Amino acid sequence: MSSSPTATVLRVLALALGVIAGAIVFLNYFAPVPPLSSLAQPVLQAVVLLTAAALLFGSLNLLARHLRRLRHGRASVAVVVGFLLAFAGGLLPQGYDAGWGRWVLDWLLIPGLAALFALLPIFLAFALYQRLRLRDLGMLVFAVGLLLVLFGQTPALAPYLAGIRHNLLVGPAAAAWRGVLIGLALGVILAALSRLRLRGER
Repeated sequence: MSSSPTATVLRVLALALGVIAGAIVFLNYFAPVPPLSSLAQPVLQAVVLLTAAALLFGSLNLLARHLRRLRHGRASVAVVVGFLLAFAGGLLPQGYDAGWGRWVLDWLLIPGLAALFALLPIFLAFALYQRLRLRDLGMLVFAVGLLLVLFGQTPALAPYLAGIRHNLLVGPAAAAWRGVLIGLALGVILAALSRLRLRGER
């Protein structure tokens, strides 16, 4: 079943706008000249606004789902109460800088984030254990480097592993990150061009 002409036109228009906006930001990154910068700034601002709107709608959707599950578990009650407290604290005149909003930040948000980051090494260790059972040399090197960087963040071991952590972050890790960004950019460009070619063939 083919889509309606209006839907096809809207998809092509959205794809064309995405390609044009991506090309402007991509070229401005390598050649930040005034004409490109004046075009890239509104695009970046629109991306920030769309991201904020997506985050807001996603949070409201999460809240609505847990509101429907309030009778089925205490976890949903904790999510709803925490969401309302954090949202109300951010709407105060001084936000999270003083007063009740500061209390919410110091005693709810920061401890919650600390708990999540404290669990992250456990999840990473379990995932590495599951993956290293395949006896993969590449994953073994990755695991050793990850553990060195992780231990380098701890206060007790930071003075001893600071040099190793720095060399890993500015050397292999930075090179791998640049490779990921370049591959991601090329993948997006090729995907957009392939979709345009398929549209042209139809």
